Amino acid sequence: MIVIVVDSMTGLGKKFADKLGYPVFDIQSYQPDSTHDIFLITRSVNLGEITDQTSNFLHQFSESVIGVAVSGNRSWGKTFGAAGDKIQLRYSIPLILKFEGLGFPHEVNLVKTWLSQRSQKNEVHSAKR
Repeated sequence: MIVIVVDSMTGLGKKFADKLGYPVFDIQSYQPDSTHDIFLITRSVNLGEITDQTSNFLHQFSESVIGVAVSGNRSWGKTFGAAGDKIQLRYSIPLILKFEGLGFPHEVNLVKTWLSQRSQKNEVHSAKR
């Protein structure tokens, strides 16, 4: 089962997550479940750094995180969503999307499609066991 875990300061990341059609949990209240694959939605701080909450979460649960999307502001230039680049490098978690605000409909659809394809692959893999 895929769940969405969100680290959002303003609530925009959660609003994006709510559009995806999967159970959504705040990063600070997530209760681990070994049957969950986690899609992480986070943000950058201090011009592209990973938040402390996300860093602590990844230290505990990175093995369960299947992908990440990062919210930010495009006016930050090359540091826009840079936390996602760092997460991908440090934890080998695929960076699926950098988005601004609530995300555009095509960005929501991109993540939905990615999650659906990932879910289908897991179902096929489980059926072969």
